[in-house]
Amino acid sequence: MKSIRYTMPGFGCYDVPEPQIVNPDDVKIRVAYASICGSDVHTIKGDMDDYFKFQPGGLNPLGHEASGVVVELGPEANVKGLKVGDKVAYYYNVYCGKCYFCRNGQEQFCLNVKNNGTAMSEYMVLREQQVFKLPDDTDLAKGCLVEPISVCLHGIDMCRIKPGNKVAISGGGAIGMIMLQLARLSGAAKLTLIEPVAEKRELALKLGADFTIDPSSQDVVEEANKITENLGYDVVIETSGVLKACQPAFDILSRGGILELFAIYGYNKFPIDLMQLWDKEATICGVFQSPYMFPRAIAILNRLNLDDFVKHIFQPEDCAKAFEVQMTGKPVKVMFKFS
Repeated sequence: MKSIRYTMPGFGCYDVPEPQIVNPDDVKIRVAYASICGSDVHTIKGDMDDYFKFQPGGLNPLGHEASGVVVELGPEANVKGLKVGDKVAYYYNVYCGKCYFCRNGQEQFCLNVKNNGTAMSEYMVLREQQVFKLPDDTDLAKGCLVEPISVCLHGIDMCRIKPGNKVAISGGGAIGMIMLQLARLSGAAKLTLIEPVAEKRELALKLGADFTIDPSSQDVVEEANKITENLGYDVVIETSGVLKACQPAFDILSRGGILELFAIYGYNKFPIDLMQLWDKEATICGVFQSPYMFPRAIAILNRLNLDDFVKHIFQPEDCAKAFEVQMTGKPVKVMFKFS
């Protein structure tokens, strides 16, 4: 089967053995679409080698955002009522359900977690707990966005937006645009996107932003003060993954506000003025994966405008071009069509 793999260094589309059902609760799916996450870009650049313990020259897996169709079920994959032909989305982690964190309602920190990040493949074999049925009328291109939506929902929960809170989103990629829509659904006021690409600022206004700021030509703090009457934003969500965007995100935060650093920033360090942190009584948090979020993400899928997320679709053989387009920063999302 075709599978896009990272070879440390480099990446490409390879012919690899098709996975087969091994465990009694396994589910085999034929992948329809798989999309590129910012973490996949970090991976092909070598930023995640140590974290994932990749091996040089190996066919290391890529991808964790996918949708597909069930083609085979193990004899004990019967808890969720799945059947051959069902449209599904998948979550890439398998949790033990037994360790301290799993039993403490924090499965994302499972001490025995196993990962299946081979979404950029024609087929995957997954444990039943990883597979979630989609409604029969789901557009599978949009269905592969359930995973990023699920992480954004966890982020929205963590930053505790209340109706009327002033909210700014830094970064207009897929995560930023999903966060923007979820923040709006949560009742955000003076909703602002900070983004240098003009087309993304225009899209943000279409998706419900009240204001946009261009950090390449405008002073972010000055513009934010105009919008918020010098009070700052109650919630600032930084999604760009650009280290230099973190300081302005902190600077425009109101007293008592929450700064959420949503992205992966590599092994960089962000210095904080501790006197300002104290004076603002600010909360700063990160977001790690998406525990228990898939049912909610599927339920809200059709409430989101995802049309601009599915405009850049490539064949797996064109993976080099697809990643090149993704790294221009212009598309909201780039994905592969496998079947």
